[in-house]
Amino acid sequence: MWLFMIICYIMMASNFLNILLTGLMGYFKFTVWGATHARFAIFTILVFILTETLVMFFFIATGKSIKQMIQDGRGDTKHWQRVKKVKKWVFPQIILTIILVGAVFIHGGVVDNNLALSWLHGPLFLLAFFQHMWSLVIKNRSFREQVNIAAEISKELE
Repeated sequence: MWLFMIICYIMMASNFLNILLTGLMGYFKFTVWGATHARFAIFTILVFILTETLVMFFFIATGKSIKQMIQDGRGDTKHWQRVKKVKKWVFPQIILTIILVGAVFIHGGVVDNNLALSWLHGPLFLLAFFQHMWSLVIKNRSFREQVNIAAEISKELE
């Protein structure tokens, strides 16, 4: 569990830097390793979707393990209520972030083909970026709570 969580944190940090760099490339028109803003955005969206999927998998898998332990009589139902609360915090934020970042990516492609209002792309990016930062706060709190729940169940089993 710890290793998987650390991998999630590393990927979330990478996501943050990639999204920030992609945004800066769009505003200031520079390249990174020869990649234009549009090409780097493709890399960024792929890493972003992979990361968000891994984070959701972490909460689903650990939640399922905790639920199974409780069903086997190795934990209190209050722990399952806490797991459900964590999921209610984190999943809506992850989904909203995926939708906004995906919308920025799609809108960027439309703007590159001169098919939409280009002035909307910058504000939409800022909205998605700030939502992503907020979701990082929520994910951090949720990781801590999920790990605390698992640790409490482990202590009860000793």
